[in-house]
Amino acid sequence: MALSQDAWFNDSYVKTMRQTVTIDLGNTTPGTFKGALWTGSVTPDFSQSNPAYGTSPWNSGETSGPGYSAGGNSLTVISFAELAGIANKVGWRFNSTSWTSATISADGLLIYAPGISNRAFLLRYFGQTYTSSNGTFGLAWDSTGAWRTVLRATP
Repeated sequence: MALSQDAWFNDSYVKTMRQTVTIDLGNTTPGTFKGALWTGSVTPDFSQSNPAYGTSPWNSGETSGPGYSAGGNSLTVISFAELAGIANKVGWRFNSTSWTSATISADGLLIYAPGISNRAFLLRYFGQTYTSSNGTFGLAWDSTGAWRTVLRATP
């Protein structure tokens, strides 16, 4: 199955919660996390053990072209916290990022941590292929973030 959904990588989620992978998901230091663009040809395995950028299946299918460097851009976390004004939801928010003078196509973004063996945390699927032709390929997140989830039902 090709790229078709957003998801956390199960192993990264569980190991982060159990503190066997130690990382502050709210660390606002630029570059703690990176975002690499992918084409729809990649087939994610969200159950794989120790998912990482540069290892299968994340060793082929990365976007390429003028204005894009392998490995993607450094991301800056705004917050990993309860979303203000939205009851019972937590969100992972990042600053916008862009690739300039880019001639590229992408279907999704892999969020990973270069400082811990390129461990992959989250894949965002764009829902379609987006392209740029010698222009800016930009990602501006919804105000609720790159990822959000309900922690409990609203009474």
